[in-house]
Amino acid sequence: MDHDISFKLISETAEKDSTGQMIVTKKETECLGFEHSVYQNEFFSADQSGIRSEGVIKMNQIEYNGEKLLSINGQEFSIYRTFEPDADWIELYYGRRVGNG
Repeated sequence: MDHDISFKLISETAEKDSTGQMIVTKKETECLGFEHSVYQNEFFSADQSGIRSEGVIKMNQIEYNGEKLLSINGQEFSIYRTFEPDADWIELYYGRRVGNG
């Protein structure tokens, strides 16, 4: 069942500081979308790749800029797959890596 959700897309940039150390800076962008559960075949497919699929968020495609992370209620997840069902929407499949992978 779909429901409205507020979440943050997280972009990362890496730069070297004055000592040559890589510093990663995260920028969060507040977004709105519709969340629904993953289908059983998606859950098992992700699991075979070492990912515990947590859900899918459908959002306005114009707001998505290729971010690889998102945050829901302070919990950070990886975006492991996207799908564009049409020109206006994008689905973000998110989860966490499990095991040794």
